Formats: sequence, C-alpha cells, structure tokens
Amino acid sequence: MDKYAGVDGKTKKHNRAVRYILIAFIFISVFLSIPYLYTSNPKSCTRCHSMKKYYSSWKQSSHTVATDNCFNCHVKQGSINLWIYRISFYREIYASMVGAKLKPAGATVPGVESCKRKGCHSLNRIESGTGDIKINHRTHIVEVGISCITCHPGAAHPNVGKIGKIIPPRKMCKECHAARMHDCSLCHIKKHQLLEGYKH
Repeated sequence: MDKYAGVDGKTKKHNRAVRYILIAFIFISVFLSIPYLYTSNPKSCTRCHSMKKYYSSWKQSSHTVATDNCFNCHVKQGSINLWIYRISFYREIYASMVGAKLKPAGATVPGVESCKRKGCHSLNRIESGTGDIKINHRTHIVEVGISCITCHPGAAHPNVGKIGKIIPPRKMCKECHAARMHDCSLCHIKKHQLLEGYKH
C-alpha cells in the first residue's frame, strides 16, 4: 500500500508541474499576443499619441501602398528589434489608458535602411522622378552621408507639422553647391531656354 501511495505522490507532483507549465505557457502567449495584435494595425498609433494627422497623411501618400504598418519604417529592421518594440508597447497601452503623454518607445525616424527595404527604393537612381534633374542618390547617401529624409522629410507625411514637402527645396542644394548654382548643367538634364541667366 505504501508503494502505491508513493506513486500517487509522484503523479500529483507531475500533474502540478504540468499545470504550472501550462499556466506559464498561457500567460506568456497572452502577454505576447496583446501587443502583437495591438501593433498589427497602424491605426493603433492614433489611439496613443497625437498621431491622427500623421496617420491621415500616410494614408493619402504613396507609402500606404509600400507598407501596411508604421513599424516597417519606424522600427529598426530585424525580428529582435520588432519584438522589443512590440513588448515595450505595454507602456504605450498604459499611457493611453491613463492619458499620459509619452514618446513611442523603440520607434525611430526612418533611416536609409528603412528606405532601402526590399521592394522599396534603390540607391541607383541618378535623376529625379520627372527626369529633368540630375541627382545621384548613391553619391549623396553613401559618399556624403546624407539621410533620405534630410532631402525628403515629407515623403510619407507631407506638410504635417514641421515636416516639409516630398521634393527638397533649392536652398537645400545651395548649402553644398552654392559656388556652382549658376551652372544649369550641374543639375538640369534638359536645357531650359527660359532659365538663361536665372540665378537660384
């Protein structure tokens, strides 16, 4: 009889361990699922921050076709960074509930790597979209070290807040090329008769 009592004790311990493992598994699954589900919809950003205008401008831009979620551009590339961002989103959910103002944790300003993602932009572009301005993107980005959003701050959010337009203003080019701004061939592919003698 003592022999069977020992077996029952082991069975109870085993069942208790299985129960704890199952509870831990359920807890971890729920813990990870909440931020995953919450961040899978870009509209969730509009609930936590003053982001409605940014969300609206993104929806109207071409970038709504390029990506279906904010973190594809605003979180550093890589699964680990994405999960760190998603788990840290609990503080965003908390801030939303209590009305606290917080900057998004883990979110970054898009860098060159965001723009170069597969299916997005190439550094091989050597002219403007209209085909009349020379602009070697690889030279500016790789050799000079200028970030994409330095020239194109409004690419995904045009004219929102202090964000500028998609196309950089001439004065930005003048910061580096002031000495040659009178030379039309520096920038222009097509010869514009109307620009003869024009000074930027």
